[in-house]
Amino acid sequence: MYGNNKLGKYRLLRKDRTAAAHLPPTAVASLKSIQAMLGRYSSVYLKPSHGTGGFGIFKLSRSKGRYLLKHGTHSRAYAKLEHAYGAFAKAKANKTYLVQMGIPLLSYKRRPFDLRVMVQRNPKGAWEATGIVGRVARPNKIVTNYHNGGKPMPVDVLLSQSIPPAGRARYKRRLMGLGLRVSRHLNRRFPQFRAYGIDIGIDRSLKPWIIEVNSRPDKSIFNALSDKRMYRKIMAYGRMPKAGAARARKARRVFSKRA
Repeated sequence: MYGNNKLGKYRLLRKDRTAAAHLPPTAVASLKSIQAMLGRYSSVYLKPSHGTGGFGIFKLSRSKGRYLLKHGTHSRAYAKLEHAYGAFAKAKANKTYLVQMGIPLLSYKRRPFDLRVMVQRNPKGAWEATGIVGRVARPNKIVTNYHNGGKPMPVDVLLSQSIPPAGRARYKRRLMGLGLRVSRHLNRRFPQFRAYGIDIGIDRSLKPWIIEVNSRPDKSIFNALSDKRMYRKIMAYGRMPKAGAARARKARRVFSKRA
């Protein structure tokens, strides 16, 4: 039930009240679940339950009685949802996909962005938020991922149009605190991981949404920033020895008994 994939982590995070308040509605993708979600929201994202880097993600939007299916920089309109779903089902083959509420993300120069919060075990073994970076989508693309063309940018630059300087540091602390909460909760089930990358989208009312959590987060995105301090710290923590396998197995058994 709680596998190390998008669906498993979503189900696990729903058990934490604070994290659950920041989870966009998500379900296994089917014609019925997509239809139900499009009845509530103008757009949804269709993403593989297994997979990283933003690859294989579709966006399906409802507007003026038509359905627009977008993948990469290509899009096509359909008169009926069944036709759009048929095209998506053919493309996804036999992979398990999720349907997730489309978040009306904040944008920078008309390009949507989200944030990556890096959380790691520090030298004392405690969880610590070691970095936060913005990711701006390429023109006409639906994903912000670095290896899918997303541009890394300082968070202060991206938030400058929405949050005044006096409140920006407090808001970033809030996001990093959310990342810490998520990591500590997931660690009860997955004690073998020593780092998490929490992808957070911010809507136009400034509410943060947990888009997904990566248990093997890419560190190179932080090296793309001109200020290397976060990158150096992240790399230093990443070189620390991992927890023993016996300890990890014991923690999993304890979690199983509590669940």
